[in-house]
Amino acid sequence: MSESYAEFHDRLAKIYRQQAKTGRVGRKAVAIDRNGYVIVKGKANRRSFPWSGLMMVAVAFFAIKGIMIAQFGPDFYSQHVARMADASAAEQVMSWTMSPDPVSRWVATQVKSVF
Repeated sequence: MSESYAEFHDRLAKIYRQQAKTGRVGRKAVAIDRNGYVIVKGKANRRSFPWSGLMMVAVAFFAIKGIMIAQFGPDFYSQHVARMADASAAEQVMSWTMSPDPVSRWVATQVKSVF
């Protein structure tokens, strides 16, 4: 019994020495199971903000606006957006987001040149 207890403390001391050497205490979780074995479990990485997903949504938004401007024409599109500006609050927000901007105009010219 005392031999296994001494082995346990030796393993634990080795783990603490490694943690002190690397300075990475927070990235690992140390647990002791019923048999007295030390189990080192890696902690999950913290998830960051999905910048790539947000960028894909923005590109798709401007692409759809550009395709709509290219298909309907800039004058017709602007008239429909202006009509929404005089309606309810929700339609005013849609009018503001769907108003032609330089990026969507550029996309519209590129789509017109291809098709």
